[in-house]
Amino acid sequence: MKSAYSCDYYWVESLVNSYIHEWRQAKFDAVIAIARGGLTPGVMASTALSLPMHALSYSRSTRQVSWFTRDTPRLGTRVLLVEDIAGRGTTLVDSVNFLRDQGFDTSIFTLAWDEESRIRPDYGFQIPAGSRAWFPWERESITDASGDTNNMPDQPEYEYASWAIDLDGILLPDVPEEHYLRDLQDALLTRDALEPNASLPNRNLHDLPIVTGRPEQDRARTQAWLDRHGFGGELIMRNEAKYSAAQTPLHKADAIVQRRFTHFIESDAIQALEIANRVKVARIIWWNGSRAMAVYAHEAHELIAKEAAGANL
Repeated sequence: MKSAYSCDYYWVESLVNSYIHEWRQAKFDAVIAIARGGLTPGVMASTALSLPMHALSYSRSTRQVSWFTRDTPRLGTRVLLVEDIAGRGTTLVDSVNFLRDQGFDTSIFTLAWDEESRIRPDYGFQIPAGSRAWFPWERESITDASGDTNNMPDQPEYEYASWAIDLDGILLPDVPEEHYLRDLQDALLTRDALEPNASLPNRNLHDLPIVTGRPEQDRARTQAWLDRHGFGGELIMRNEAKYSAAQTPLHKADAIVQRRFTHFIESDAIQALEIANRVKVARIIWWNGSRAMAVYAHEAHELIAKEAAGANL
């Protein structure tokens, strides 16, 4: 099973910007995006190059390419064709043929490609082996449910989302950390006897996968509590040989990527920020017991640099 490789808007803009100088030297006359996936990088490229942007529309069922925009480039000009991914399908191949058959001198930029791509683009990023590109405008396409549609979904994209939840603080109250430090066995017994929280996120939680920072050695007692209260989702616990207790956010982030969860509900605000910083495309939601708040995070590198400089004074 391939893991998700997060390509958020910041990543997309950075990749586009890395080619701007080279593209200016190439003297393109226009940018052509393939709707929908190519529109966001297409706008970024055309704006940075001060070039007109046009777009193509593609029907997967008929393999028909047509103009998405009313205005079209002058025939025979040099164009940059933009798409989000060079995949195993026919979208990019048919679009390139459509343009070249009309005499356009066409170069290809895709945000991502891999060894299974039908076309290796002139510009773009090769996704690491064992990974799949994960874009915010097609967040749910990374899931197995979406993949099973063969790019022919018969429901809205959000219906193919894949949710997972934290355990302590979501399904049951958190036991204070000092209780564990004072008397571990008593804290575990107290936790085992807890009832589910009275206030829960407004979703059917009984079959959702659970990603918890509890160590693998607690699996039996954790599973017993879940079974007793009717929660039957997959239980993903922390491997102590790989992640320390302090690395719980990393454990959760890796689980989200490896199992391609599109949404994750976390009870700890600091962990929610750490996870959001590591998994850029997933929807990370902090649940404080009564409210759900979407969390987005990027490291403020300029502040980190100043702190390091200050430490050397």
